[in-house]
Amino acid sequence: MLNKHAIWFPGQGSQRVGMGKALSARHAVVKATLEEANEALGMRLDSLMYEGPLTELTRTENAQPAILALGMAMYRLYSREWGYLPAMAAGHSLGEITALTCAGAITYPDALRLVRCRGELMQGAAAAGLGAMAAVNGPSPDHVAKVCLEISAGCADGSHIVVVSNINSERQTVISGHQEAVHEASERLSVHGATVIPLQVSAPFHSPLMASAAERFAEVLSRVSFGKLDFPVVSSLTGLPYGNTAEIAVMLSRGLTDPVNWPAVLAFQMSIGIATAVELGPGNVLKRLARSDGLRVFAVDDKEDEAYLIAASQQSDAYSIELMNRCLAIATCLRNRNWNAVEYEQGVVVPYRSLQRLVERLRETGEPVAETHVRQAVAMLNSVFRTKGTPAEEREQRLASLQVEFGLNGLPGVSTADRPYSGSLL
Repeated sequence: MLNKHAIWFPGQGSQRVGMGKALSARHAVVKATLEEANEALGMRLDSLMYEGPLTELTRTENAQPAILALGMAMYRLYSREWGYLPAMAAGHSLGEITALTCAGAITYPDALRLVRCRGELMQGAAAAGLGAMAAVNGPSPDHVAKVCLEISAGCADGSHIVVVSNINSERQTVISGHQEAVHEASERLSVHGATVIPLQVSAPFHSPLMASAAERFAEVLSRVSFGKLDFPVVSSLTGLPYGNTAEIAVMLSRGLTDPVNWPAVLAFQMSIGIATAVELGPGNVLKRLARSDGLRVFAVDDKEDEAYLIAASQQSDAYSIELMNRCLAIATCLRNRNWNAVEYEQGVVVPYRSLQRLVERLRETGEPVAETHVRQAVAMLNSVFRTKGTPAEEREQRLASLQVEFGLNGLPGVSTADRPYSGSLL
């Protein structure tokens, strides 16, 4: 079982004909989730995903719900059947809505209709032929931003704008804006050694030119009821976790005009000690982006990675010595409110030393850590909680943190650790 890890959801552009077809044939939960999407949208989305045509699937109003639906289907497989629990989630652009949906902030039917509307608004901007986008490989994002600023600043009436729209990595940036401005920026960057690839879109996504679409999307978002997050979701605009549901509508509407900063997401993830991620969605674009960041990433849409995740979910290595040591550490740092020496000896010292001896034995013999061992660790912790007089709220928070850190759906013998995410990772 994977220990502390993140889940990632890709954005538009990851769609392809055949997406989800093989996975749906192997897993009933995937098939059922995609059928829910058919019902919510009043169309055979799954048939479009499986058979195409590509021109129709690529239309923004179809691609976005298709990517979200497969992300949700994979998340249900990952959580319900494989038993995984993420320490945090993040999504690239559209993928952020998928992440929020899987975390419980948006109902699945609402999310499908929401991204279809988002796609229609974006497709409308594309039909108007407002601008263009291009991927820039090579120079740093700061250098690309400087070139864009120089070009845009030369036009006082705002009719020649180009901006950084996506920072995908330190060597891959996407620019967006008016067609002529994007072309000029592309030529300047190419002269200085950049590889520039025009993208097959006719709208300047993630740029100020999408302001009118963002305003209309904000109106749609104002009618959505957002629920509490079951686990942290990190914004792809700020690289910081959502603090509360009141932020969701504002951030999602800003997502049409503001740049995606994926390296900021990865930097935050690394700062809290998470070096592993699972990509849920079509393809493995986010896994490929992370190759130079020292992160270990598994993509469910990769057969080898899928097989590994299934095998790992069936192993007991989540029940590790590290988990048992963490229980010992928690017991040590708890404030004591009980000065009865006899009770303290029996409720704290005896179970603590017994667990210490067990850990030492397991290390010496190499014996696998089993559920019974973890039950003893949790029993020790509960004994220390009771004896030291730890408040119930602190007890539940510590157990929930332990559960998240080691990627467990639950701790053996514990029924009170499944509390919703409270809004703070730290």
